[in-house]
Amino acid sequence: MSKKATRSTKPKADPDAVPQKACAIKKVFYISEKLLDAEGDHRLCLERFYHPGKARPALFMTLQEREIMEVLEYAEPRRSWLINSEVCSNGRTYMTTPIDATLLALHHLRKHCSQRAMSLDSISVDEPDASTNRLLTKFVSTDRLKCVADVKTSGDLIFYKYNSHRALAWLALKTRQVVSVLKAKRVHCGLGAKSQNYVRSEKLVEENDVNEMDYMRMACDYVGRYLDADLHAELTNYLHIPSEIQALVEENATSQKRKSQQGQTSANSKKIKLANGDDAAAQLRNSSLIDSDDIKESITSPSTPAPLKERTMTAKEKALAKGAKGSKSISSFFKVK
Repeated sequence: MSKKATRSTKPKADPDAVPQKACAIKKVFYISEKLLDAEGDHRLCLERFYHPGKARPALFMTLQEREIMEVLEYAEPRRSWLINSEVCSNGRTYMTTPIDATLLALHHLRKHCSQRAMSLDSISVDEPDASTNRLLTKFVSTDRLKCVADVKTSGDLIFYKYNSHRALAWLALKTRQVVSVLKAKRVHCGLGAKSQNYVRSEKLVEENDVNEMDYMRMACDYVGRYLDADLHAELTNYLHIPSEIQALVEENATSQKRKSQQGQTSANSKKIKLANGDDAAAQLRNSSLIDSDDIKESITSPSTPAPLKERTMTAKEKALAKGAKGSKSISSFFKVK
């Protein structure tokens, strides 16, 4: 018995069909491949912790209570994503970047442990948000807290008291590390804008254009994004970083000083020219070509020099000249006709 061939009833995809709308809950994340390793249970979770720089809870991504990453959001108007044959109306892009949880713990240490030493569990009890207990007990390292606080132990309990000197020294070290990265990446950190499209040389940052204070200011701003506003101000004063307004004033003063130096150089060159003119006038004074009165007049008014006049002839010279009229030169007798 022969088998009848059956034709597939699956409809063909219509290229002119309108793409279906996907649910807006779909999001586009950029995550490191190391976090997406298939081996083991690598379950990523989205959680909210208090962000000192934003003064409100922010979104973070955690991995097995050993990794915490900040979720950065980039949103532009009128943007969407095409996912396969669907249109995702949420056109935002999310990126994850690792963060040191000690920066987040600084806010709680300064708030509760400035006057007395407390354990992390006691800090969590005073905070109404349950995420604080999870942050301090799961993601904060005890060794890292020694860099910003005084540690005291009593049996199995560990107490911490915030130390501003240690914290500022540790934050200054963080800032200098960011400066090294900015220099390695050849990032322009000056106050003015600089387009890389019109730089002929491949070396974007020249040695003459490098200003250490500009790098320190930008690196301090990067670190300050994860600090309270008053702590960021303390770090700026600790590193002796002037404000942008003060830096602009100093830059303008430097440019004015440079212009004055250039003007002084041009004035010196004018003095040299005038000195050369005085030497020339002295030479003319010693000669018998012009009168001394004319020299005085030309010196007193150098802007409008008077034309040189011939010396006035004496009476004897006029008589000799009158007697010589009509006489012939001796050379005329030796001309060959």
